Amino acid sequence: MQQEPRAAFLPGLSRDVIARLVDDGQAQSVAEAAVAEAVARGARVRFVQVVDPGLTPEDQCRSDQATFGAALRALRGSRGIPCRFELVTGDPTGTLLELAEAASAIVVGAEPGDGILVQQCRQHSDCQIVTVPVGAA
Repeated sequence: MQQEPRAAFLPGLSRDVIARLVDDGQAQSVAEAAVAEAVARGARVRFVQVVDPGLTPEDQCRSDQATFGAALRALRGSRGIPCRFELVTGDPTGTLLELAEAASAIVVGAEPGDGILVQQCRQHSDCQIVTVPVGAA
């Protein structure tokens, strides 16, 4: 199997690719798209899960296993990709806009309806917003 060409990662110079992981059935596709984007850019990938402060510990544990498990599966076969896993409590839009300040791209799953989060990110950030369609694999 031939590997994709990889851009060189330059610590401190390569801007991160942010993957917003949600336990909604799209985490695997989003994680895979983020890894591919990071490889192409020579960037670190930051897997970020933004959770509601009212989530029960049991629900939080299930969500963590689903989202970060998807991230680990997406990294298989991609040796040497710098990555970081983050769990943030709060507003997803505000969190992503803050992270966008130091990012080269944000990768998110498509939202039903008008996609308010994606619209806000596109309007208020300078980085590329990559939207992964529902059912992408």
